[in-house]
Amino acid sequence: MKSSRARRIFLPVSLLGLFLLSSCAPSVKQYPKINQLLLTQDYASACKLVKESKKTYAKRNAALYYLDEGILLHYAARYKESNLNLSEAESIMDELYTKSLSKEVASFLISDNTIPYRGEDFERAMVNLFMALNYVGLGDWEGALVEARKVDNTLSVINSKYDVAKRNVYKEDGFIRYLMGTLYEAEGEINDAFISYRKAEEVYRSDYVPNYGVRPPAFLIEDLLAAADAMDFEQEMREIQNAYPHVTFADMAGKTGMAEVLFVHYNGLGPEKVENSLVVPMPDGFLVKIAYPIFVKRSYQISHGQITLSNMGSGKSCHFPTVLMEDVTSIAITNLENRINRIKAKAIARATTKYLLSKQAEKSAEERGGVMAGLLVKMTANIASAATEQADVRHWRLLPAEIRVGRAVIAPGTYRGKIDFVDARGAVMGSREIPPFSVKKKEKRFFMFRTLY
Repeated sequence: MKSSRARRIFLPVSLLGLFLLSSCAPSVKQYPKINQLLLTQDYASACKLVKESKKTYAKRNAALYYLDEGILLHYAARYKESNLNLSEAESIMDELYTKSLSKEVASFLISDNTIPYRGEDFERAMVNLFMALNYVGLGDWEGALVEARKVDNTLSVINSKYDVAKRNVYKEDGFIRYLMGTLYEAEGEINDAFISYRKAEEVYRSDYVPNYGVRPPAFLIEDLLAAADAMDFEQEMREIQNAYPHVTFADMAGKTGMAEVLFVHYNGLGPEKVENSLVVPMPDGFLVKIAYPIFVKRSYQISHGQITLSNMGSGKSCHFPTVLMEDVTSIAITNLENRINRIKAKAIARATTKYLLSKQAEKSAEERGGVMAGLLVKMTANIASAATEQADVRHWRLLPAEIRVGRAVIAPGTYRGKIDFVDARGAVMGSREIPPFSVKKKEKRFFMFRTLY
């Protein structure tokens, strides 16, 4: 008799156990505090907070821990340490990506939260993008180019796993192509620079404009024209000039006597992934919940940066804005929308399986213990099924909403300046000083800034 009773209560208890297992999502309590620290540029304290919160990530969220620490170290200009963490995240994500789906049975029976986080497709590309920018910060152009090339390879590998009709819109990265062109040019590899600039223009024109509303910046076209002119690509020059008649350029010979400065501006907070769900009542009263994630845009006030540089020798000044080159928010939203039908199909199959198993358990319990036992199992199964059906809302929360770039070709010399961060109406929301720096002819200098508000 005791054994029979144990069997009757086993299913409700086990289902509640599944609920407890699936609800162990990574803690997000530290993020509001991290964002406050980022707002005040207290990157050291933000990094310390992530380290102190490491246990809350749990083993299956190890990639997220290294992603968070890696990007905070990047914002802190601790580029070598940042790359160590991002490289660790990359290794974890790559290993998880190559694992057989047969090893993910728990995610089918309970929820996707039960399996190790391997990153959104676009996040895997962003790892290499930020590693490339770390090398830029270190002045290591070759290292930056290695990581930049990985972005293209990563996106190619990801999309090769999907049917042609189901491939992601985000299959090329225009910003990283532009960065490659700039670095090749700095190395004197003008033909490679031309190829990268040309590819960047194509990505912006064919992908970024229709999908994200991001146009190729004028300075990309200027650099493309200069490279084409230096290589005597007359036909290509005519094609580019016909497509962009408003853009003028200085030839490469003129640029070699000048220096170039680029300001990379990480603006806003990337979108937040939240759960969306619907509950379908079955004829027998059982409630089937189907949950899936969506990205929601987070608001920020800064529209762009306005840069002023003054030559401390001649007293001449130049003014130029930062322009949008990478709409991370739009990429994230579109990338998830591309695969949402796959996620929904899995959620529907999982909910159906839970329903059928629950019906079987209810019938078995009723046969063993009567109507009340069956009702108990039905009620418990209904609660546990809905509770365990949780959308996987894990994501890389500390990415910027957008990456903007300001670029100017300037005479060699010593400069100082500032960058004003302005809203859509032109009101200055905040400013930062640009400490004095010197540039020589042919030199390229990069400066990076982070804003959240």
